[in-house]
Amino acid sequence: MNKAADLIGRVARSASLKAALTGAIGYFLLAATTIRLTSDGRNHATVWPADAIILALLLVSPRRRWPIIILAGWAGNFAANGITRGWMIGLLLYGAINMAQTALAAVLLQRSNSGKELLADTRSSLHFLLSAGILGPALGAFLGSLASLANYGEAFGPSFIRWFASNALGLLIVTPVLKGLLDGSYLRCYIERSWVGRLEALGLHGVHIALTAAVFDQNTMELLFLPICSLLLLSFRLGRLGTQAGVIMIALIGGVATYRGLGPVHLMHQTADFDAIFFQVYLGTLLCTALPVAASVSANTEALTRLAERDEALSLILSNSPDAIISFDAAGVCRWAAGRLEDYLGAGADDLLGATLPEIAERTGMSVPFLTGAASGDERATAEFSPARRSQMTLEASIGLVRRDGARLGSIVTLRDVSARKAKEAAISRMAETDDLTGALNRKGFRHRLDEAVKDASRQVSLALIDVDHFKSINDTFGHTVGDRVLQEVVARIKAITRNTDAVARLGGDEFAILFDGDMAIAQSVCERLTASFGNLPVFEQHNVSLHASISCGIAELHPNMSKGHFFEAADIALYDAKHQGRGCVRAAA
Repeated sequence: MNKAADLIGRVARSASLKAALTGAIGYFLLAATTIRLTSDGRNHATVWPADAIILALLLVSPRRRWPIIILAGWAGNFAANGITRGWMIGLLLYGAINMAQTALAAVLLQRSNSGKELLADTRSSLHFLLSAGILGPALGAFLGSLASLANYGEAFGPSFIRWFASNALGLLIVTPVLKGLLDGSYLRCYIERSWVGRLEALGLHGVHIALTAAVFDQNTMELLFLPICSLLLLSFRLGRLGTQAGVIMIALIGGVATYRGLGPVHLMHQTADFDAIFFQVYLGTLLCTALPVAASVSANTEALTRLAERDEALSLILSNSPDAIISFDAAGVCRWAAGRLEDYLGAGADDLLGATLPEIAERTGMSVPFLTGAASGDERATAEFSPARRSQMTLEASIGLVRRDGARLGSIVTLRDVSARKAKEAAISRMAETDDLTGALNRKGFRHRLDEAVKDASRQVSLALIDVDHFKSINDTFGHTVGDRVLQEVVARIKAITRNTDAVARLGGDEFAILFDGDMAIAQSVCERLTASFGNLPVFEQHNVSLHASISCGIAELHPNMSKGHFFEAADIALYDAKHQGRGCVRAAA
């Protein structure tokens, strides 16, 4: 543990020392160069980018390193001012003011949570503009102008404007680029791009540099608008990182050219101070033009990236999901499909894309009314169907509306295989309607079939009621075990002689029923053969026991406007006649 702690401590001290050296040396070089090029040694520089390196270091470093970074920047400021302006104790005050305005900007950015990604979106751009472009420089301009008044006798008003403009421009222009270099954003952007993308970025920056150099290397034409065009191109193609680099290029090339007396700024034939202020306004215009565009492009790019990530995640989820999804637009045209489409429908996404609702219904087996009608309601609708190409399956389709601001944008159909559930439900239903001794329908199941038959006026239906003759004596003589075997044999013989469309039921005890899908003639023919089979063959044989039995049948035919009760009563009266006319026979209702 002690060794690990020592290693962590050495790494932290090394990182702090590296940050301090970077701040001190970088500040000194930028400050000294800027003072030499844009100041007469007494007034403030035209552009002051040195504070940007300290602000960038503060934004990429933990709070515990801030004191040493600020001290390093203070030292770099003192050295640069001393060498270029002459050594005096008042220079320490300038360094303190510069570090105060930089620290204020860093604190404000960190509190607003905009320091991690400068210019990432409109919100972070506004926070950056307010913190580094207004509040921080305003504090420094106020204190710095007081110091210049005391040290050099500089007028407060012009000094304030020059300090504020130079520091605000320096922080706004240079900080994002330096932060991007320090936190690795530019390196990551380069690595993540393809070779074509890298060549495009280099080419666009090269064109921008060449165009900016051409504009500022002549004194004949007012072409200050041209760098804005190439800068906007960088914004649209490369986003905020490209915009930041593009503004830096204009500031460097234009600043050097303006200092040398070249470029469109000198066509106005004003004083050097006026040229410097005008160039500041020009750079400010570039920032106000390019920053919103870069923020918008970055936000859109990130939104598209998140959308692509979500689309990939959704595709991954659907590929491992039991669902399939079909999306329709407001006109009823399939615009998107994914999931287990091939397994469920026998058709892939490519077969469905661009197809209309009726075409989808024809290809899949879903009903057109479900797709077109259910989607127009406010409630979520469901339906079950067997796909045209997967008839052995049962799918559940759920359809819901996609709305925005009350307007219907389309609908989404979700498909799920419910074949196992339907089979289980059918098995449970069969168990609930099946006699557990004989396997025939029980009274509940038979009543359900009888209700359906009576409701369908187009069907010809006949009913046979059957009793086993003298069944009580069989139970009393041979026991209930033998009696149960007899009942099972009765059902077996009934099923052997009836069709799959006929319903066979045990109503209770030794009472049975057959619901025939046909007229009286069919029922009478089947029942006569059935009674004859009992006269020929024993219903139970075991060891020396050979048991014969007979059955009595009463049949009736369903007539128009006949109720279920009358239908059943007619067959029951016929059965009563059969029992009282010798048993072992068939009687039809009159």
